[in-house]
Amino acid sequence: MTFLQELQEARLTKDTRDQKNLSYSDCCEKFYLIILILEAMRHFPNATPYVRNYCGKSLHYNYKNFKIMGTDAYNLLYFLTGDDNTLEKLKDPQTAKRLQASVALPLQDIKDYFKNLSKGNRPFLAQQFFIRLENGLQINNSNYRSIRRNVHILQELSNDKVKEVVTQLLFAARTKLTNSDIIEEFSKLIAVFDLESPTAINKEPVISQKDPLALMPKDLMYYRLFAKNENLMLIKNFLKLAQEGKPIPGSMVKAYFPLIEAVHDIISAGPTFVRMLKVIQDRAKNTHNK
Repeated sequence: MTFLQELQEARLTKDTRDQKNLSYSDCCEKFYLIILILEAMRHFPNATPYVRNYCGKSLHYNYKNFKIMGTDAYNLLYFLTGDDNTLEKLKDPQTAKRLQASVALPLQDIKDYFKNLSKGNRPFLAQQFFIRLENGLQINNSNYRSIRRNVHILQELSNDKVKEVVTQLLFAARTKLTNSDIIEEFSKLIAVFDLESPTAINKEPVISQKDPLALMPKDLMYYRLFAKNENLMLIKNFLKLAQEGKPIPGSMVKAYFPLIEAVHDIISAGPTFVRMLKVIQDRAKNTHNK
């Protein structure tokens, strides 16, 4: 099988309309998936030229400038590491700025990874790198974590297990990287080696990931109007667990209860008060987006 030696222009981020459809969380997730795909493809000798070329084009000493002819991986890093003016190009810039402050992107590790693969070398301590990348980008998707645990050791897995891992990654790519510059070559690889499992279940129901309810210290401070100072960190953790759909300890529910009670009082007062609450919420959202 012959892989393309020259990449087309970046597709996910090619114009302002595409960029405005991206949240900061989308950038984190899409970049992580691209790296997972590169890691899977590097195990197949026929894909080596493409992987080397892609990583070489994605490697840069900084990511300060957008490149229309850059890879999607490069341009996603442009947004992930960008200044305020760069983040203004994304959906919900204010939330993007808050989330960026909480992300710990291992940029030098990423550069080393690209450098190794661009030279055809096996990445050094790839498993540890992916764990740092996963934690730094705050990737909480359990399916992606499962893929990460297996993608490094594809050659050690049974054929059925390889198909399962690669197919789950393909499902993620079809959903989250539909217009990316990497999906075509990844799909070719899977088709040529018949790696798509007919029994795998697609676990990708969501196309765009909404940015988490990120709280900066100044935002958390305003919760003191409803809650005690000693409950502020419990409230922060309550919001995180609630958005992830995880069980919430009783202590956190109790800390957040004054806000639940406030909303309940408004709703109980009737539709006029509910409409007023909606107006306030819309005005608050508009303030975030400015």
